[in-house]
Parts: sequence; C-alpha cells; structure tokens
Amino acid sequence: MRITEDAELPGTPDEIFAMRATQEFQDEKCARSSPAEHSVDIRTQGDRTLVTTVREMATDGLPDAVRSMIGTHLRIHETQDWGPAAGDGSRTARIDLRVDGAPVTLRGTLQVVPSPNGSHQILEADLRAAIPFVGGKVEKAAAPAISHGFDLEAQILSEWLAPR
Repeated sequence: MRITEDAELPGTPDEIFAMRATQEFQDEKCARSSPAEHSVDIRTQGDRTLVTTVREMATDGLPDAVRSMIGTHLRIHETQDWGPAAGDGSRTARIDLRVDGAPVTLRGTLQVVPSPNGSHQILEADLRAAIPFVGGKVEKAAAPAISHGFDLEAQILSEWLAPR
C-alpha cells in the first residue's frame, strides 16, 4: 500500500533536521505515540545521521487474526537514515520501519525541502504486510497509524519551531 503524506512546517530544512536529530525530539515523538516503552539511538557516520527508535506498542487496533499471531504487544523498529544537505538546504532520509515477529514493513523516503513559508515535509513510502489472507487488512489497519505518526511529528516540529 502506497502512503504519501505532506506538511508545511515553520523553520528551514536545516532547523528541522537539527531538531529531528536530537534525543529530546525523538523522546517526545515516542512518548506522544503512547508506547509501553521506547528507546532512541542517534549516530552520525560521516555525512549521514542515523536516527533509530524502538517502540513497544499495544496491538488493540489490529485484526484478531494478527493479534493471535503477534500477541498483545508488538515491537516497532524505525530507522531514518538522513543524508547531507543539498545545495538548497533540503534533506532526504531513507525510512525503514519493521515489526518484530511479523512480516510488516514500511520503506520509503522522508524529504524536507525549502518552501516560501519555511519547509515542506514529504513522506513517500510503501507499507507491506506479507501475511497470507489478512495482509491487506493489516495494511489498512496500520496505514492510519503511519499517517498519525507523520502528523504527530509535524505537530511537534511546528510547536517547537513556532515563534514565541
């Protein structure tokens, strides 16, 4: 299932990237998604920045068939592999999200590009649930959570970058 989301944000792409690459931002992002627990790891390797979060989430909203396979909680690993800034300041990250114990993945890109009022953030990704008979149902059940996560990140960025 193709997922495309976009948001306008205050601040330059450099400011947005700098905020995304902090422990404080990632902790806030995770906390607002209501995990049972989470961890964050941020590493710079050459001109790339890897932001990895792991969240343990309840499976309440998933179809019964999936919950019976996974249990009451699932562990979500998300990696954002940010490249260097382009000449115009834009940045692109490769996004990789996977779920322990389930063949569910999200792979794509997250871009932050300059816009007249700050920056434009764009997610383009493919959500896959390779589960016979219920894969489509799992994708449909998971898609709103992906969209909500994108909106949540944009909301936090807007709150933190808004002029005071």
